[in-house]
Amino acid sequence: MRKIIVLSDTHKNQKILRDVFKNENEYTHIIHLGDDFEDLNNNFDLTDNIELIRVPGLYHPGYKDGTIPAILEIEIEHWNFALAHRLEDLSKSTKPADIYLYGHTHHSNYDHIEDKHFINPGHLKADVDRGHKASYLVMTICNSSVDIHFKHLDGKIFRHKHIKKM
Repeated sequence: MRKIIVLSDTHKNQKILRDVFKNENEYTHIIHLGDDFEDLNNNFDLTDNIELIRVPGLYHPGYKDGTIPAILEIEIEHWNFALAHRLEDLSKSTKPADIYLYGHTHHSNYDHIEDKHFINPGHLKADVDRGHKASYLVMTICNSSVDIHFKHLDGKIFRHKHIKKM
């Protein structure tokens, strides 16, 4: 079983980024979906011995010039994931995924379309941005299911999804 923290759109806000981890422990992975994935670079107390997976956001020079891939396709516990900052970029993924993770909009979201799950954790830019409270995801993954908890900064769950492997 794996516990994964999924973040997006931290925009250099170290205080809010660190607030997430006041409520979380024993996680195995951190996924950052861009704008600004470098925000984790000097947080060794959060990332030491943790698998860190990141995609660049729109403002990253590597995204702009194509030197850093805009999409990552990974497998965790027999689940296939496609990761990108923008939902539009996910259309360029080369293989089908079980779960598609994206950021950019600063609005948490879950859509289930044709056996595909599209999930946006929201943002960690400010307490409120674009009319939406700061939020992130905690995913607990095992071979047969994924539990997804959308959380606000106080660690309280405001939405939950349970996905079973088909």
